[in-house]
Amino acid sequence: MDLTWTMRDDRETLIKLGLELATTLRNLTTNYRLGFGSFADKPEMPMIMPQLRENPCAKERQVCEPTYGYRHHLALTENAKEFVQSVNASRVTGNLDNLEGGLDALMQVLVCPKEIGWKEEARKVVILVTDGFMHFAGDGLLAGITKKNDKRCHLSGEGEYLGSLVYDYPSLEEIYRELLERKISVIFAVTEDVVPTYREFSSLMKEISNVEILSADSSNILELIQKSYENFIKRTQFSDNSPDFIRVEYETDCGGQFPTLLKRNYCNDVALGTTVDFYINLTLTDFPPTGVYTHKIRIEESALNEFMEIEVEIQKPCPCAEESDPTDEYSRFQCNDNGYMQCGMCQCDPAWTGPFCTCPTDATNATTLEAIERLCRKPYDIKQPDDLGPVCSNRGECDCGTCFCFPGYEGKFCECPECNADCDPERANCVCGQCVCKYGWSGNRCNCKESTDGCIGPMGEVCSDRGYCECGECVCDEPYVGRYCEIGSETDNKFCTFFEPCVSCMIEEKTASGKCPNVTDICGKAEKHERFTAVYVTEELDIENRCLARVENEFGIECDHYFTYKMINHLENYLLIQINKCEPINYASVIGFVMLATFILGLIIICIIWGCIRAKDAREYARFEADQARGYFMESPIYNDPIRKYVVPKEINRKQSNPFL
Repeated sequence: MDLTWTMRDDRETLIKLGLELATTLRNLTTNYRLGFGSFADKPEMPMIMPQLRENPCAKERQVCEPTYGYRHHLALTENAKEFVQSVNASRVTGNLDNLEGGLDALMQVLVCPKEIGWKEEARKVVILVTDGFMHFAGDGLLAGITKKNDKRCHLSGEGEYLGSLVYDYPSLEEIYRELLERKISVIFAVTEDVVPTYREFSSLMKEISNVEILSADSSNILELIQKSYENFIKRTQFSDNSPDFIRVEYETDCGGQFPTLLKRNYCNDVALGTTVDFYINLTLTDFPPTGVYTHKIRIEESALNEFMEIEVEIQKPCPCAEESDPTDEYSRFQCNDNGYMQCGMCQCDPAWTGPFCTCPTDATNATTLEAIERLCRKPYDIKQPDDLGPVCSNRGECDCGTCFCFPGYEGKFCECPECNADCDPERANCVCGQCVCKYGWSGNRCNCKESTDGCIGPMGEVCSDRGYCECGECVCDEPYVGRYCEIGSETDNKFCTFFEPCVSCMIEEKTASGKCPNVTDICGKAEKHERFTAVYVTEELDIENRCLARVENEFGIECDHYFTYKMINHLENYLLIQINKCEPINYASVIGFVMLATFILGLIIICIIWGCIRAKDAREYARFEADQARGYFMESPIYNDPIRKYVVPKEINRKQSNPFL
């Protein structure tokens, strides 16, 4: 991950989504491991400002890590919590320009398998997350770095890249070769403004790379990883190390994606579990200049450590210098008495030709071996008849202008695999190894009737007009389900709506509510009409699959009855009907019950309130007594004593006691 200043919010997002990332990977594969590393750029002028070396975020009035090239934080582990802790412990840094040292970091991730923790047999994927462009080989000269990247591991024990100021950035070609050699795929998760540049990078190494658009805060990182991983596992591509004088050609139909074999060494959109056959044709274009006539050609899958080796032994040029006897009986026997053997080949008499002198020469036949072989070689393109393929498609032998195919192949040029036993001749014709269905049949094995009878429900619609019929079964559109796609949301069931009027009428017929006046018009014949047979049940129907029918009884009450349906075919179906009894409501009992419940509930509420008040008063009084005992009692300044004392002055008191004074 790019941890320069502009990626700070992306780091926070990755911390929040760390455990969800583990869940996403667990849904893709049960065996996975996660690791984490970060990069910025070379800590040297002009990639950074010298005065901001220790705090490159000073201009933002923030404190951050000094600039570093690449830092390996966490080796691959199954512990998702360690991954989250590692991301959380990382710190953002900064640099001067919008070009980052991502290729430096990527090279160290590729060439340090022990430190990173790569497993040899695993599918290896690097996700490079950034919002900037990349420095390439030669940009290091700007900082005075002249040594070419040596493609070796230079990580310290703490995970620091020690060669940042020693070696130049790697080139894209060097990265590509390391990715191919080590079977590692890379996902460039980049913001929208730099996507065109990275797509140009990816187009140069499309078999092992992918580009996805990253949202501004990396919130879509989970969807991005899932999409890219699925693209990788659905693609297979082969490569080889054949020498210049041996041409290797691949042919495949990509598991039935194409009607005929195509010349290609890759397939896209291969479903998991699908077997894809690749046919490999080897053609010797020249004798080896080194004189070595035994070679091993290694054919391998581009993204996995899966390979096979083909041992090729080239026949040496015939060192024939002896004179052959045209009359030698054994020599003539090998050439069908129409020629004699010389230097391992038949030299035919004037009236014969062919590898073993079996083809007569006349005005209607080809007269040279080359011309005969042309009859056994299929043109690659009808418009270019001189551009011919191998003799008998390398799947048979040419004799007198006719291909005799090896077992398992057929056709004029042995270009077609034989049809397997699944291609029933009563239902299909075999055309070049493919089953071509006859009229009225379809499917991969032509085992599906094209009739839609099995998809027609009781309403006469094919799949309820919510899907299509395939091999006698309905394939429903989203979000519909059911045998005939009749079930939508909880309240949307076509069959419930279709049968409800008839079921309501039949319930009215069965109950004492009276007759349904138009039951014949709605249902046809009672209980067994043209489309279904009614069966009345007493047990409870399945809640999830039952339909509701509301019928008013003789007391004027709407009763809920239930029914469900069982479909055998569009002509033989059953309705299971559950009739419920509805008694009239006793209003006096209801009113009495409500009044009694109200009284009891009110009494309980009063008791609870009274108890709460008493408990609160008791707590307050206990607290008051405790405060008094501790001497915490203090008279309120606004307290006025209700008792008043008045003293009569002594002088007034004496006058009142002596009336003569």
